[in-house]
Amino acid sequence: MKQERGMFRIYRCPQCNNIGYTRVESEDDLSACSLCRGIILHESGTLYAATVQESVDLVRELVILSKQNGESSKPTRGRGLRKRILTIIISLIDLNRGKPVPLREILRECVDADIALERAMTFLELLETEGILLNFDSKISLKKEVIQDGRI
Repeated sequence: MKQERGMFRIYRCPQCNNIGYTRVESEDDLSACSLCRGIILHESGTLYAATVQESVDLVRELVILSKQNGESSKPTRGRGLRKRILTIIISLIDLNRGKPVPLREILRECVDADIALERAMTFLELLETEGILLNFDSKISLKKEVIQDGRI
């Protein structure tokens, strides 16, 4: 269980409706959506948590509530699936402090983003054959050239 302490903003992205959390230093800090990199600002009613685990729990509750209320979690405007999956991977690696991420975590995030497992696996294999991803013992990382070039 992760017990990293700090200030974490829980948000619903206005651009893509992604529900997530991000570390901030204060309420005035800007942050970015983990899926589309849209800007997230502090608004009245914004939730904050003190630990990573609290953040994950709050995000889970918000997702469940939005599903029960019939809110759509799908983006209003389509994004390329390849780019969405790669952005998920980059975000998870960032949260893991640059270390490789287990495949199951990536697939869990893809399911949370309404991406079918079969399609996610197809695109993960495609990214691996293109040389963008490295897969060692079901731990996924990015090639150093991809990180340095910043190309997605």
